[in-house]
Amino acid sequence: MERIGRARIFWFINAIITQELIEWGFVSLGEKVKRDKVFVFLMLMTILQVGCKTMNNTPQGDAPEDIRRIFIGIWEGEYMDHEANSLRTWIQNRSEDGTYTMIFYHHTKKGIYESVQKGKWWIDGDRFYEIAPDVMEEADVYEFEILNEDEIRFKSTVKDYEFIDRRIQDFHDATII
Repeated sequence: MERIGRARIFWFINAIITQELIEWGFVSLGEKVKRDKVFVFLMLMTILQVGCKTMNNTPQGDAPEDIRRIFIGIWEGEYMDHEANSLRTWIQNRSEDGTYTMIFYHHTKKGIYESVQKGKWWIDGDRFYEIAPDVMEEADVYEFEILNEDEIRFKSTVKDYEFIDRRIQDFHDATII
């Protein structure tokens, strides 16, 4: 309601100013129509911009800052997928702004395949969430246990999937992450 009220006020002020300019002879009626079109376009762009800024599909979570800070940094992990007979390893950089970049390495009999994933992460309650919008429709959800400042155990809430991330203290190629 407040946005509609503001738009009406802007429109009303524009109409008054335009009418005065026409009456004083500074603007012709043709220029008024052009100016109105520009004004409407700018108003729509402003509304769209404000709407996009307030739209955030990723929850920020409710974790205390000291818990959240433990997750920030560069981590490595691994998981042996017995069904696919392959080892998956990764290096992940979780940033303070809630984004992450992860490099996956799929070790198979045919070789090692690398893929990169970018997304968002957050903690809500006792759950860790991670989503890469380019490849996922819903976030992966994990229970977590902080073993110490450099190790976190994750367990999927929907699959039989568990792993430990270990902080990398001395990772020199951080530019690729």
